[in-house]
Amino acid sequence: MAIRDQLAEFASALRFEDLPRDVVEFTRLLIMDEVGLTAAGVARNPEVAHLDIAGFFKELGGKEESSLVTQDCKVPCINAAFSNTALSFGPFDPMHRSTIHLSSFVPAVIAVAERQRASGKDLILATVTGFEVMARVGVALGASHVYNRGFHPTSICAPFGCAVAAGKLLGLGRDALAEAISIAAVQGAGAPPWPQFPKNPHSNRVQVGRAAQGGVLAALLAQMGVVGIRDIFEDSRGFLYAHSSNPDPARLTGDLGAVYEMKQTTISRFGVGIYIIPGIEVLLDLLREHRIRAEDIVRMTYKLPTAVVPLVGASGYPSGDAIGAASKSSRYVLAFTACEGEDGILLNLEYETVAALMDLRHKELFKLVDVVAEPGLDKLFPGSWPCILTIRTVDGGEFSRFHQGVVKGSPGNPLTSQEVEQKFNKVTLMGGLLRQKCEQMLHTLRRLEEAPDVSGLVGLMAGR
Repeated sequence: MAIRDQLAEFASALRFEDLPRDVVEFTRLLIMDEVGLTAAGVARNPEVAHLDIAGFFKELGGKEESSLVTQDCKVPCINAAFSNTALSFGPFDPMHRSTIHLSSFVPAVIAVAERQRASGKDLILATVTGFEVMARVGVALGASHVYNRGFHPTSICAPFGCAVAAGKLLGLGRDALAEAISIAAVQGAGAPPWPQFPKNPHSNRVQVGRAAQGGVLAALLAQMGVVGIRDIFEDSRGFLYAHSSNPDPARLTGDLGAVYEMKQTTISRFGVGIYIIPGIEVLLDLLREHRIRAEDIVRMTYKLPTAVVPLVGASGYPSGDAIGAASKSSRYVLAFTACEGEDGILLNLEYETVAALMDLRHKELFKLVDVVAEPGLDKLFPGSWPCILTIRTVDGGEFSRFHQGVVKGSPGNPLTSQEVEQKFNKVTLMGGLLRQKCEQMLHTLRRLEEAPDVSGLVGLMAGR
């Protein structure tokens, strides 16, 4: 049996009653986190405030199926998947160990769930099912190999998850799901969202939006009878070998249904690139333990796996007209953290404001931060996100610490449901939603399994 057929057989057979209780609960928290990030929309992402993607799709019009966040209207499902995904994508969203961002997936699944008037149980089941296929594709590829080939793992893997989840909600059988998987394989594209450009490019949001749209489209095309390539994973010219120099096809089906990749996801408590979080945690520990102040620091050296440095190691200071890039600059985030402390960085978006970027303390300390590749850390990536941070002080002191990459919010050190709710409230209120709407959304999300129809929740996300 072809690999795609094995994945489709698993996906078509999986029932809500089959899911382990801990997987259901964790999935509910992931959905809660993503709903909050999506609902915050443009307000959470100042870099795209002037890029009116949602407005574009509203003007484009079409069949009213799924809600557009920030627009209080409905558009064709595939367009809502694109727009809502593009708005939610960012450093605050959960990430799987394969480096796939969940914001490329969950908003699209919710858009289809609204179209189908699915229940909360249906949404949870579709999310788990699609995620398992998407995550296994990412693990089989190997993130470092994908980056080295010039591809963005999230953008090329998300279509698989969106296709399977959408197919599950559409009621596709095994054969149609298999075709959806094959069609999804030719929907993804996108180069890594390098932060070194003078201005943070919008292409990262466009490519993940397109990936989500393409995945939903794959399911709809399969429903119509469109046929894909049966050996899309096995063929030497197929998906795996085109996107990775060292793929492992066995990872696609090994322990399928017995081990859930969903639980290998980190829910971030900081609104920064996830590879910077270990550095924040180490820095805060060193500052506290050795009573170091920002003005005491003469040099900080941040060592990362080789493949990570191009993602978060930009050498230039973030400019005022590209403030979203600040959250992806490890040099800036570490300088900001040293100056502002834990209260300043924890669940705080102020580092993305023009005022923060103009702070002379941040600018001066930024010059003292080095970000370098440490090949010795490569063997731990992407299974974890390790780092070594060294601080030298004005009195000649030198303090160094290794972080194995198990950050707060990761599978080995998860956030509690209360902490996820606190993040939800912080992000949605900063995004401009009224407290009453936030409370209504949380009421549904706390009891998502009991919701007969998720449309009401999506309406609140969209501003209705």
